[in-house]
Amino acid sequence: MKTILQQWYSQLQVSGRPDEYEVKCLLEQLGLQVPRSTRLAPGTSDIGPDFEGPYVAKVCTPKILHKTDLKGVFLNLEREHLAAAVNTLSNTFPETPVLVEQMVVFEGPEMIVGGLIDPGFGGAVMVGTGGILTEIAQDAVFRLAPLNEAEALRMLTGLKIYPVFNGFRGLHLDASAMARLIVVISQLVNTLGSRLDQLDLNPVVWTDRGWTILDAKLILRAGNEELG
Repeated sequence: MKTILQQWYSQLQVSGRPDEYEVKCLLEQLGLQVPRSTRLAPGTSDIGPDFEGPYVAKVCTPKILHKTDLKGVFLNLEREHLAAAVNTLSNTFPETPVLVEQMVVFEGPEMIVGGLIDPGFGGAVMVGTGGILTEIAQDAVFRLAPLNEAEALRMLTGLKIYPVFNGFRGLHLDASAMARLIVVISQLVNTLGSRLDQLDLNPVVWTDRGWTILDAKLILRAGNEELG
């Protein structure tokens, strides 16, 4: 992981400030699922993605962490409506790239997985009920990083939402696959060490490709340029 992380870091458009597209590229290199996507440079005229729709279009910059609040996201776009959405974003957020992704169909609830550095204990990982109601649900479990799959599974059993992993209302969510995702994130947190400020994967949803990360934010602390 250290080699992957260092190479990824060296290729960031803005040193130390990855955007959503770059964070997802890292997660994909670590074996996690993200939607198919393309990042359009400001002023790009040819916006036809090489994958099928419907599409999501959103502003793509580390300067904007809450894109929905600023009307920086368009959902469920057919190809004939994509150009208009991209133009609207470009006009609203000048000189800012636009991320176009394949819209994902998912089953069950939205989850959140994250990482942080606790001042007293060091790296930690969390999992909980995700989506726009994360703060209201107050359903999250934390553990020190790194951890193994067995401990990650125990994290899931501590959630109020845990019954969804046991066939609640016919859902077939893979708890072991979620545990493996948590393990990878815990390893990433551990490798980043003191350079990590905040990592939020929200939402993470169950699809026909497995657990897929729909939105990802990674904030790094300023300091030593070497990672890992």
